[in-house]
Amino acid sequence: MKPIADLVRLTAAVTLAATPAAAQESGAPSTMLILDGSGSMWGQIDGQAKIGIARGSIDRMLSDWPEDRALGLMAYGHRREGDCDDIEVLAAPAPLDRDTLGSLMDGISPRGKTPIGAAVRAARDSLGANDAGASVVVVTDGLENCGADLCALGDELAQSGTPLTAHVIGFDVADADGQLACLAEATGGQYLSANNAAGLTDALQTVSQPAPDPAGPLYVDDFDRAELGSDWAVQQPDPNGFILDKGALMTMTVANGYLGKPDQPNVFSWTAAELPGGDWEIAADFTARMGEVKTLGGRRAILQVGRYADPDNYVVAEVYRQGNSNDDMWLKLLAVTGGDETSDGLEIASDSCCPRDYDLGRILSDFEEKGATLSLVKSGRDYRARLEMNGWSMQPDGPEVLETEPVTVLRTQGPPAIFAGTMGPEQTVAEFDRVEITEVQ
Repeated sequence: MKPIADLVRLTAAVTLAATPAAAQESGAPSTMLILDGSGSMWGQIDGQAKIGIARGSIDRMLSDWPEDRALGLMAYGHRREGDCDDIEVLAAPAPLDRDTLGSLMDGISPRGKTPIGAAVRAARDSLGANDAGASVVVVTDGLENCGADLCALGDELAQSGTPLTAHVIGFDVADADGQLACLAEATGGQYLSANNAAGLTDALQTVSQPAPDPAGPLYVDDFDRAELGSDWAVQQPDPNGFILDKGALMTMTVANGYLGKPDQPNVFSWTAAELPGGDWEIAADFTARMGEVKTLGGRRAILQVGRYADPDNYVVAEVYRQGNSNDDMWLKLLAVTGGDETSDGLEIASDSCCPRDYDLGRILSDFEEKGATLSLVKSGRDYRARLEMNGWSMQPDGPEVLETEPVTVLRTQGPPAIFAGTMGPEQTVAEFDRVEITEVQ
């Protein structure tokens, strides 16, 4: 006859493993904890078996487990020696029952192999499709020894329709080939190494807590009002050249000019926005009417986003149509310090070579109908211009994000600024739908 405690553990394991996961039914985030039950877990650290240390560290983790995250339990190598198929779902993901999970962990008696890859695959199948977020936490004191390629598995999980995040804690194990780290990093998870009880407890606490929400923008203006207001200063304002309408700042320019030209009308400076001291991004969502395709060159339109102090001191990202006989289009980073210019440009459309691998008419139409985001990005002392298309690309199958090489500027000054204009005799119309400043970590 089995001891009563063993019967309780067996009943709990059978019941929980057979019950559909509450996380899958509710759409709540869920995690599967995979505990190493291979024979090496009887090894000792500071006079205590590693399996005992793991049980204690996991129990401490459960005391702070997020209430809105379902948790399940799996083990491998705990029933049979030398069997790579010895993998068991002890508890399907469900709201935390600390006592039951503790009893199930007490019943794990290390014996066999270390089939990490197969266990993670089984966990993925148990978790099922979960748009709210699914993850596994693997606690192992050994490397994969059942033939799985953990790097390839990580890539597979990352590219699947319902991605699974894998956190891996190497407990008293050297990951010389980086297989454990590869599995974690490929899926957006963390690989942490622990050599004793305190290290394992800390590692489990790290992976069990939800990642902090990405910091939102520091400043946002979506222009959803009737007047520009005191948050913005307009250089040489020409009221006939701009208006706020339907949640956008619409500008219409007919005079030749650009941000940086002395006395240029309608340069918009966001004086209420303060740039942080570290890295940041100024991004502007826009649509723009930059003309039609012409045989001998088209409109010389320009849009600029950057930091502007005066005509001799500014740094901007700009996208412009050069309008020459080749009808070039460029993305450019331009830095002016004390009147001296430094720049880097990326030609994004040109008629100067054959065969022609872009459709200028379609590009111009997409700028007007779908729009894009133009950004000035600061990283240390380096500045880049970035252009992100809104679901379209310049080239067939080309990237939706283009970026210049960095330009180093030691000091910049002035508030954020935006400008849209023409560098020729024709009219340019642009709408800025949203401008935001984000601190880049």
